Amino acid sequence: MQELLTFPTVELKQETAVCATFMMEVEKSPFLADKDLIQFQNLVKEAKKRVLEENEEDVWKKMYDQIENLDKRQEFWRERSGGIVIYLSPDYCYYYTIGTDIENAVIVSKKPNILPVVEDFQFLNHYQLLCLNADSFKLFNGRGYTLQEIELPEDAPDTLTKALGDELTGGELNVTGRGGTSRGQAIGMFHGHNEKSREVEIDQTNYFRAVDNYVYSHYSKETELPLVLFALPENQSVFRELSNNRFLSEECVEKSSAQLNNQQIEEEAKNVATEVVQKRHKKLLEDFQETPPSLRLESQFSDLAMASVEGRIDYLMIEDEYNVKGRIDENGEYREGPENDYLNDLAWNVIQTNGRVYILDRMDMPSSESILAGLRY
Repeated sequence: MQELLTFPTVELKQETAVCATFMMEVEKSPFLADKDLIQFQNLVKEAKKRVLEENEEDVWKKMYDQIENLDKRQEFWRERSGGIVIYLSPDYCYYYTIGTDIENAVIVSKKPNILPVVEDFQFLNHYQLLCLNADSFKLFNGRGYTLQEIELPEDAPDTLTKALGDELTGGELNVTGRGGTSRGQAIGMFHGHNEKSREVEIDQTNYFRAVDNYVYSHYSKETELPLVLFALPENQSVFRELSNNRFLSEECVEKSSAQLNNQQIEEEAKNVATEVVQKRHKKLLEDFQETPPSLRLESQFSDLAMASVEGRIDYLMIEDEYNVKGRIDENGEYREGPENDYLNDLAWNVIQTNGRVYILDRMDMPSSESILAGLRY
């Protein structure tokens, strides 16, 4: 069982005969873990029933093996909070922790139901936040508007003296503790008559280079998450000029985090995240307004289905909680039926042809229609 941090991802694009999508809202509390565990057990029973309606017993056995006794592991539910979306097939078990509200449910189909994850990632992906000061750094995982500090190993170059040691070239440059951080460590401050000397600049560059190499090789390369830089403008400039981290984001916080605790850092990051979401939502609405009527489709189920298969949809907007009965077949035809697969099939087709999908509140939709698409041609 593996947690996924980015979307869309190749893991969910694997062909599978059947997939159960579990959606649960959990609260991090030792007192509610039993309740969440019982709820998940009930969803597993429901999934088994639906899987066996069209599949042999050995298919469910392979699926259940992928859960790794999650329906008995109380510690898993005790340690998590928010929305959890679990994708279970005979070949894999992946999950996302999301910030959007969801209702407890299980959906069994041939494809993972990606709509709740789309909504969580549509404007603001998961990211990592690098709080970089002249002589220290901290790293956070960002999910929506919340941050969680990453506990760095003992050998991490999280201070200038640890990173450079005897290689410091700053002459009479000294580093003394002044104040404190949320981890109880002193904040290093430069002083001495060589403070603005070339030697100090060399130390600064060497330290930033060590941080860049470390963060990329130990975190960015593995997670492939955008890296948002939280640093003073002058440190932003130096770090960006030397960085080889291809995941370094243009979005940033141009302030010092040296005197801030983790809650204050989260508030600063939240302000930037809010601006990013607003900017991207505004851009989406502008794209729609600029799209000629001849390149728009609105709630035309058959036309939308065919356009999605042909790769003609550039962006797709779906009203939250809207539903269309039926599915899209392998030929791109809309088939009415009892299934609730149509919107998920539509979203999958758009994403697999490099289109964009958005789940929006009624008030955020730029038209009275519940499905809107902008076409490439």
